[in-house]
Amino acid sequence: MWKVIYIAKDILLARNLEKILKEKGIATILNQLEVGKDELNGNVEILVPKCETQEAVNLISQAQIYNDDLLDDVN
Repeated sequence: MWKVIYIAKDILLARNLEKILKEKGIATILNQLEVGKDELNGNVEILVPKCETQEAVNLISQAQIYNDDLLDDVN
């Protein structure tokens, strides 16, 4: 079972957070809820397996606190 742990404001932020989670071995699904004018904007749900919810939430919280480059494009 998958659980929504975060709703990112756009796909770039969602992909950056997805990258952080996957680097720690956490499976991730992105679900774009809405698409803005340029297809990059719009809220995106980040889902993880329910058993990894707490670890994923902790990683995202740490990333937001300590990573000023989170909004940069993913390489």
